[in-house]
Amino acid sequence: MAEVDETSPESLTLWRCIGCGAMGNARECVGACDFKRAFVVDAVSHADLLEYFLNLNEFNENLREFAREVAAVTATAESFERALPDLRQRAKKLLARAPREKAPQAVPDDERAEIWLCAVCGMVEAPRDCLGICVRRTGDFVRAEDHDFLSARIASAREENRPLAALARQIGWSAPRPGQLERMREAARGAALTFSAG
Repeated sequence: MAEVDETSPESLTLWRCIGCGAMGNARECVGACDFKRAFVVDAVSHADLLEYFLNLNEFNENLREFAREVAAVTATAESFERALPDLRQRAKKLLARAPREKAPQAVPDDERAEIWLCAVCGMVEAPRDCLGICVRRTGDFVRAEDHDFLSARIASAREENRPLAALARQIGWSAPRPGQLERMREAARGAALTFSAG
């Protein structure tokens, strides 16, 4: 998979006929045409995915910071017992700011537009059989490969999120029974040391 910058993918401003679906842009041909097939998705759908990704990344970084703090205070039973009320409160606040569980879906294949993009001048052509109703609207699009890469990054970030969020839930919502504080400390320390790196 090609490495792309998911925060600022190349945007293509194209007109699209609402009648037949033909697409294009205004570029002056330089005489050396090199058209390659590509697929694009509308930039609004991509922006929804991007917003979710950025929020999820921020949440994960906050979870990693929380794990580092848990690792630091679980070094001894005394420090853990002193820090536990504050940790519990902070864990609950952190979890309350979690991104929604259901991520926006990537644009399905049947909603992606096929275009022909010239690698030399940037001209886009996507002819369709004219229906005689020519109404062109201009909009922004991003390449489907950038969109799919971002979707894969979201899936990876959500996998990374699971054990970190579990640690925050363990601290935030578990109250150790009498005599079980040391057991909770050891479990929290093991998880925190495992997931606090990075």
